[in-house]
Amino acid sequence: MAREACFLNTRRALCSSVGINAILFTALFVLQYFYDSRKDDGNATEKLSVHASGQQAKNDYSDFISVSNNTLCVECGYLGENISAEETLYNQILISKYGSQMCCLEDGSLASLARKVLKIGDSEKPIDKDSFSWWRERPNSAHLYLKDWYRTQLHWTATEETGSAFSKLSIVDQNKLVIKKTANYFVYAAVVFDFRTVIKVPQVYYNITSFLPVLPHLQPFVLMGKYGGSPFSEKRHTGYLCGISKFYKGHQISVSVNDHSFIDNTPYANFFGIFRL
Repeated sequence: MAREACFLNTRRALCSSVGINAILFTALFVLQYFYDSRKDDGNATEKLSVHASGQQAKNDYSDFISVSNNTLCVECGYLGENISAEETLYNQILISKYGSQMCCLEDGSLASLARKVLKIGDSEKPIDKDSFSWWRERPNSAHLYLKDWYRTQLHWTATEETGSAFSKLSIVDQNKLVIKKTANYFVYAAVVFDFRTVIKVPQVYYNITSFLPVLPHLQPFVLMGKYGGSPFSEKRHTGYLCGISKFYKGHQISVSVNDHSFIDNTPYANFFGIFRL
């Protein structure tokens, strides 16, 4: 009986951890996508900046994202029409006036983060970073944003103004996370590419790799990767990789891209993270 209770509690904790992270990832993706969309249109960008503290800016996003003082809603039609809030970790599911199915989470810290990234409403007010303590204080985990790159290396940072970036793991050469404890981990990375300066979208390769220094004769192992590029490819593209893998103490996890000249380094667009399951 005790063993069964332990199993159920562990499964509940795992589901909650994955669910909460999925909510934050969704919010970051939606925020960045529509920030990029508005940036592509100069007039829309000008309108957004002029009305940054008014209703116009709020309406620009209301068909896909809605932000109030303590609630963040994102479009979630992909879940299907018959889904109920009780079947998810959202507080409620609504239909917007534009006919979009919106999943809403009552969380002041995420709403504050959304306003900061979208630069709407009271975005100039400092964020209460203590409200993200549940996110940052998880052991054996990290969430980094792209800082810059040098030659073939992407450089990541755990320092930025919203308080959503952090690292409980050592960072080597600004681009490798070092595992402290052998366990199963969820690892993820997002890279935004901008090909608007070229006629034909070239092939690009990006992947997440692992390397165990105690076995130096082994080459870095590609955990997951993607490649693509053709005349029909979109000129702006977000590549997202994620998966679950067992890592041993000392494992070094990194993200690599074969051509850095097309990376869009808009704040919060590119991120890399991991957490222990």
